[in-house]
Amino acid sequence: MNATGPHVVLIDNHDSFVYNLVDALAGFNTTVFRNTVPVDEVLAARPDLICLSPGPGHPTQAGNMMELLDRVLGQIPVLGICLGFQALLHRHGGTVEPCGPVHGVSVPMTLTPAGAVHPIFTGLTTDTEPDQPDYVGTQVPVARYHSLGCTAVPEGMRALATTATDIGEVVMAAETLDGKALGVQFHPESVLTPTGPIMLERCIAQLTAR
Repeated sequence: MNATGPHVVLIDNHDSFVYNLVDALAGFNTTVFRNTVPVDEVLAARPDLICLSPGPGHPTQAGNMMELLDRVLGQIPVLGICLGFQALLHRHGGTVEPCGPVHGVSVPMTLTPAGAVHPIFTGLTTDTEPDQPDYVGTQVPVARYHSLGCTAVPEGMRALATTATDIGEVVMAAETLDGKALGVQFHPESVLTPTGPIMLERCIAQLTAR
C-alpha cells in the first residue's frame, strides 16, 4: 500500500502498542520519533498531525511530550491515545490519577450527548434499535489498557465518552473546544476495539480537515 494523505508524526512513548499503531497508520505518510527526540527536530519534519502514542507512567514523565504539546497546541492538530490522551488532559489542567489497573479488557464505553452525535462514533454503537430509526445509541466496545485516568474533563475540553472505574466515571474520549486536538483513553489499534480502525481514520480525517 502506498502511503498517502496527511503527514502524521507519531510520538513513540516506549510502548509495545506503538508497533500496532504504525501498522494501523500504514495507509498514511507516517514518521515515528521517540519522545526523547528534541522538539525542534520533530517540528522540522513539518507534520500535518501529531499522534501521541500510549506508554507507561504519568504523561509528565514521557520525555519531551509535554514540551511538544506546549509548542503545537492550537497550531498543529493533535491526536492523543491512552498516555497521549492523558497528556492532553493534564495540559488543560485535568488531574490524571490512579483509577485501578485494567489491562486487555474490552468494555462498553458510554458516549456523552456530545459523543453520541460526534462523527467519529456515528454508526458504531452496539445498542441501536432497528425499529426506532431516530434512536441514538451510547455504547461502544473499546479496549482498556491503563491504570491512570481523569474523572473530570478540564476547562477548554468537552467529554465525548466515559466508563466506570474504581474512582468513578473516567473520561474515555474528549476534544478541545477549538476542535484542534482530540484524545481517547482506549486503544483503537487493539483487536479488542472492534471498530478501532474506523475510529482512528475518522479522528485523522476530522483533525486534518480543520
